[in-house]
Amino acid sequence: MAGKAKPATGTSTRRQALVVGGMHRSGTSAMARLLSLSGATLPERIMDPGPDNPLGYWEPWEMVALNDQILSAIDSRWDNVFATKDNERAWSARLPFLAEARQFLDHNFGDQDLLVIKDPRSSILSGFWRHVLNEAAVDPVYVIMVRHPLEVADSLLARNGFPREKSLMLWTSYMLAIERDTRDARRVFVTYSDMLNDWRGVLDRIETVLQRPLPRRTPSAGIEIERFLSKSHRHHEADVAAFAQSGHWSGAQTVYDWMLEAARGSTPPVRTLQDIELELDGFERKFGPILAEMREEFLKGRSTEVEVTAAHSELINRWHAEADHQTQQADYWKREAEVGSAKAEILQERVTLIEHQVTEAGDAIAAQAELIKRWHAEADTQTQQAAYWRREAEAERAKVEILQERLVLMEHQTMAMRGLSETNAELQAQMAHGVQQIQGLQTEVQAIMASTSWRLTRPLRAVVRRLRR
Repeated sequence: MAGKAKPATGTSTRRQALVVGGMHRSGTSAMARLLSLSGATLPERIMDPGPDNPLGYWEPWEMVALNDQILSAIDSRWDNVFATKDNERAWSARLPFLAEARQFLDHNFGDQDLLVIKDPRSSILSGFWRHVLNEAAVDPVYVIMVRHPLEVADSLLARNGFPREKSLMLWTSYMLAIERDTRDARRVFVTYSDMLNDWRGVLDRIETVLQRPLPRRTPSAGIEIERFLSKSHRHHEADVAAFAQSGHWSGAQTVYDWMLEAARGSTPPVRTLQDIELELDGFERKFGPILAEMREEFLKGRSTEVEVTAAHSELINRWHAEADHQTQQADYWKREAEVGSAKAEILQERVTLIEHQVTEAGDAIAAQAELIKRWHAEADTQTQQAAYWRREAEAERAKVEILQERLVLMEHQTMAMRGLSETNAELQAQMAHGVQQIQGLQTEVQAIMASTSWRLTRPLRAVVRRLRR
């Protein structure tokens, strides 16, 4: 983990940043950790490990989010197969994002003098970040990771479900961009295999380009590096020899061959890469509008799905509100019914009292009888009203139950719609199993009825039936 960065202080000394570049799934995370274990400073706030990278990404989430914002502003994204022009477009759109980039450097590194910066997206936005680093008096040294494009494609297929053809073009765009935009900077190309098999030699080369020793090239650090860098990092290993016969786009192999020579210390001609970049530009002119339209339709479909889900939720909320209202009404009528019943009981007590008084007072029997009749009538009226309120309360309670059943049905339908594809096969299997059980029972019943014991016990069964009646 990165140590807490000290607050930035004014200084005229130029600092350095080891900027790890290259395509996603090319070992950039492992390289960033290798450099930090050797004494360079990681950002203070880095992303947590994930299922696809349990040993850690070692990249700052703020930089990732900012890079995604920049790419979105130029109608691009990290998996744009025509990303070779994103650097130029991002440079034109840089102004709204510069302040946030400066804050990122200050908050995460303070006045540290040897930084590790890693986000593969910066490989296609290197012009923007070189400008930010220069303003902060930081000189970049690029460590460009080179991994065979088929291995990267297999990894992206497993993680993202990308077809290999897309991943090969994506790998090519990233590698062309980072090579082209760092030709005037200090850099070193490192193959994925060299990092795993000869990390000491790789660090020697990096120190040569850096023109200074890494602060923690110690035996203790070596033990940590050995534990971290193991062959278990390599989950996908391509059959490189079979690439030419695979029918895949040859441009990726051409760029990979160039990168291998550069990693061996050669300086191959850039004309080869320029030709591949021109080929990609031609692809973008022909197929870019089609891909853009397909993406737009896809986003519209997702927007419609979100709207339907929101409407569905709103409907459920309205039904919940209506059910609550009906419940409150039912409670009110229940209380009214209880009040009516109490009034009826009071009146009945009055009637009983008067009847007792009439029995004792013979002289006023006629008047008392009339009064008793009126109170009886009032008691009957209150009793009828109480009965009416009871019926109303029961009706409202029934409405509430119906609404609750509708809510449960709607929630079950929603869950069923989400899980229909998962449960369809299971339901069919259960139905088939049930049919088999019914057929087996029918066979057993027919066998019993056709048996001799069944015929012999027929009189006994008749007697049992009569006794049961």
